[in-house]
Amino acid sequence: MNMTDALEACKPLAPAPHVLHVDADDTAALILATLLVPEVRVSRAATMADASSHLHAARFDLIILDADLPDGDGQALIDAFRAAGCHTPVLLYSARQPSLHHQAHAYLPKPWTSPRQLWQSVCRLLELDLAGKRQ
Repeated sequence: MNMTDALEACKPLAPAPHVLHVDADDTAALILATLLVPEVRVSRAATMADASSHLHAARFDLIILDADLPDGDGQALIDAFRAAGCHTPVLLYSARQPSLHHQAHAYLPKPWTSPRQLWQSVCRLLELDLAGKRQ
């Protein structure tokens, strides 16, 4: 290894995008985290209250949301953050069809979306060129 290679190897990696996955379903959360990690950091919230706490405490590059939450409609959470000026992209990943007035940037039906479709949608919303790493 020459000096240039050694210096290149020591360069810090770009920080991974941070995604908040809001979903009460433990299995869906595990599948999504397994699919996205290590290229994407994933934090999970199982309720609206937990999601709200996460959104106030950290900055996220994408929110993946199942609107059917045990403590309310997740769409109301997104509406509140849009009203507060939060413009983080949202991927609605839910068995429930979105209303005409939903605030999500994309929608994927759950559980009928393939892992490849989910990965491609996340990459597109994060503006990442990671598709090559997953083939």
